Amino acid sequence: MSVTASHCAFRREGEYWTIVYRGTVLRLRDVKGLRYLVVLLSRPGERVAAVELMRQGQAAEPAPQRDALLDVERARSAVTKRIKSAIQRITYYYPALGYHLTASIRTGAWCVYQPDPAWPVEWAMAGAAADGGSTPSET
Repeated sequence: MSVTASHCAFRREGEYWTIVYRGTVLRLRDVKGLRYLVVLLSRPGERVAAVELMRQGQAAEPAPQRDALLDVERARSAVTKRIKSAIQRITYYYPALGYHLTASIRTGAWCVYQPDPAWPVEWAMAGAAADGGSTPSET
């Protein structure tokens, strides 16, 4: 039995995200970690570079020349920290969803959302990060 998109959603509504999972609704203030989760949830099974996640929503300005390895390490560290923080916030309010995300999300230089094939989840996404548009920076 799969959990359908009608029961699972991430919707951006101004400065807040409305998250629906198995019929329960949760609203959280926007942070970068939630935006990173939206990208991963919208691309199940696909490895996404932490550098790509970090650039989501940032202006397309040419970056100064730096050591590529340093950029990858910085992105890995920042993205991992923000995703784990977002999952902790979700877990505090809705442990079942927090457990699902903890078990399904892998972070590092490459990040992936890999849900259990026995319990597939389809997510409906809406909002700037889900649509690939820019989002305001986290404060």
